[in-house]
Formats: sequence, C-alpha cells, structure tokens
Amino acid sequence: MIIDDVMTDKITLHGLGFVQVQLEGNQRLHVWHPELPRRACFEHSAIHNHRFDFVSRVLVGTQCNIEYRVEPDPDGTYMLYLHEGARTACGGRPWTPDGRVYMSDDSRESIPAGETYMQLAYDFHRTEPRGDGKVATIMQKIGEYPRGAHSSCLIGIQPDDQFDRYQWSPAQLWEIVADVLLGQKVAP
Repeated sequence: MIIDDVMTDKITLHGLGFVQVQLEGNQRLHVWHPELPRRACFEHSAIHNHRFDFVSRVLVGTQCNIEYRVEPDPDGTYMLYLHEGARTACGGRPWTPDGRVYMSDDSRESIPAGETYMQLAYDFHRTEPRGDGKVATIMQKIGEYPRGAHSSCLIGIQPDDQFDRYQWSPAQLWEIVADVLLGQKVAP
C-alpha cells in the first residue's frame, strides 16, 4: 500500500509526547515537554519505526535514542501494528495487527544539544527526553519508502488507536514550543 495523505497541519500533537511542526525541505521541528499528553498505552508502545530515513539535530536538552533488535516469534511479548491507510478523524493512521515479536535493546545513545543522530527506515527505536523532559529537535527526512511504519505494543495491552492529535489547540501547542525553545511561557 502506498501512503499518500501526508500530514498537512502545521502543528499537531503526537501520541509519543511531543509537538510536531511541519517545516519546509522535508523537515519537522519536534518538541518534547513533560506536560504534553501521550497515548494511553505509551509506556507499553513507545518502540516504533519509520518509513523514512532521517537525521535529527538536538537543539535544546538531551535526547536518548534507544534502538531495538526485533525477532519474529509467535510467543513474542510484543505485537507489531502496521500503520497504513488514510488518516483517521483523530489524525493518526489505523493500527493493524502484523505479528508477534521479541524485542531487545540493541544500543543506547544520549545526544546533547548541538549533536545529531541518524535513524534508518524500518529500524525500531524509541526516544526519551532527558533532564527536565524538555527537548527540541529538527528532524530531516533523507529517504522515504512506500511501505507503512510500525508501532509495537506489549501483549495484553490495548493500543490507543484513538489518540487525538487535535486535543490541544494550535495556540496551546505554540506555548509549549515557546517554553522549550525560549525557556519562557508566552502570553495568550
């Protein structure tokens, strides 16, 4: 399946706990903040992959990037969910079960402000903001592929396929961006 409905909203909330701002040149500003909502299953479903390669430069804070080795296993502890198809009314893609796997940590890297890291398409990872939980990155896609990406969720946990990317207004999201980038709240 080819995914052709690109997210066109300038600023939205992401279920992994960050604000996503669409920029020109296949770039996105991602801003993590501890006050942002996450999908209900976040603790059990943060490991995912992408359908594109990317380079991410940390602008503020320190980001930890954890990569995983994934092995198909009918008795595995995680279910993979394929994200393909049109976006739902909540702004996400459908979660289609796509096989059980076993996952194990493969590598961990802490990336401070001013440094970059790269993630290849279809390699599984998760990111964790360090310190006070306020991190900003500029991510640039450097290759894109048609097959959908995957999220994982621990077996026995219901995936939150109804996370609403629009539950906060753009004004509220821009306040978070300003707080992280400028270190201050902005007036309404």
